[in-house]
Amino acid sequence: MAKKKRFLKMKIATLIMIAVMLVITGCSQSSGTSVKDGSNESKSSSGTLKIGFILSQTGTFAPLSEGIINGFKLYLEKHDGMLGGKKVEIKVEDDEANPQVALRKYRQLIHSEKVDILVGPISSSVVYALRDEVEKDKIVLIDANAAGDDLSWSKKSDYVYRISFSNWQNGSSAAKYLANNVGKTAVVLAPDYPAGKEVLRAFKDAFEAAGGKVVKELYPKLNTNDFAPYLQQASAENPDLIYAFFTGSDGIRFVTQYKEFGLKGQIPLAGTLEFGDELITQPAGEAAEGIITGINYSPYLDNELNKQFVQAYEEKYGKLPNIFSVQGYDSAAIIDKAVTEAGSANSEDLIKVLKGISFDSPRGPITIDPATNNPIQNFYIAKNKLKDGGIVPEVIETVENVTMPETSPFE
Repeated sequence: MAKKKRFLKMKIATLIMIAVMLVITGCSQSSGTSVKDGSNESKSSSGTLKIGFILSQTGTFAPLSEGIINGFKLYLEKHDGMLGGKKVEIKVEDDEANPQVALRKYRQLIHSEKVDILVGPISSSVVYALRDEVEKDKIVLIDANAAGDDLSWSKKSDYVYRISFSNWQNGSSAAKYLANNVGKTAVVLAPDYPAGKEVLRAFKDAFEAAGGKVVKELYPKLNTNDFAPYLQQASAENPDLIYAFFTGSDGIRFVTQYKEFGLKGQIPLAGTLEFGDELITQPAGEAAEGIITGINYSPYLDNELNKQFVQAYEEKYGKLPNIFSVQGYDSAAIIDKAVTEAGSANSEDLIKVLKGISFDSPRGPITIDPATNNPIQNFYIAKNKLKDGGIVPEVIETVENVTMPETSPFE
């Protein structure tokens, strides 16, 4: 009986010891995947790189988000699913172009999914909302599209690096050419939201510095279906040219209605890089012919890396890439190079190499300017030509190394 009691006690003690060991092991494993001391010590330590995307997958911006995801996945496919020598897992969340929704999705990705690096968003309003959270949590955000100027000026963060372009670059790139070669008076149009106002601000500043004059500014609401009232107001000014910035479905409607309203061939239309991009020119077709744009990418750019990129993209997706496709591709490329050079996916290690990092893109050479965390890149003045039934932006002039001012010229 005594022996039986001793055996029972030993058995209970053994079970308790096993339970304690399991608890300790579980705590140890948990600490390796949590955000600790404000830095992202996560799955990167186990050889897996977890990347979270915050993109607008519904509404006007949905096609832009699709391009970014497609480009990113193509880069992964060409590199055996790895970046910086680490196997990649991705998690995509829809911010609905709503800053409050974006903040909720951000917290889910950081605190529940425990991602190492963020990619996105599309909207400038969203990136401004995310900026302080990213700064607080010390998580690297590769800005794949949002072009808000203040992200490189008053809201610059060591944890945010833009791979696309700024609104200042987009709006100013073609202004001097237009003032010198097309006309001296312009009516300008853009959606009534931060990006639209920043783009037109940059265009106006550069256009008037080159001797031009903006005679009227018009700001339709985002998702406008009928541009006729605005086109009426624009044409009534009898300008030398009309300059516009619209993206996605808004851009397609505007270009199409410009022709339907009878302005095509009457008043030259010029615009931002979106008006020379496949996302608008393909569905708009002949209506997009003749538009002069300042682009930073086209599938028709004549360099070897772009030829390879276009071929691979067409084979995988059955269509030509657009600027957003290459922004997704370049987001993967910069993560790949940064993690490789840092030897780590830890934010504090990554920011040391992201400042001033350079790489070759299908759009040309890219350097992240450490003064603004914005890409120094080429822009191309192009005119849309109808060729073989499609629109081809033919490059007229190259503006090399377009660099954003270190501080705002508007203050």
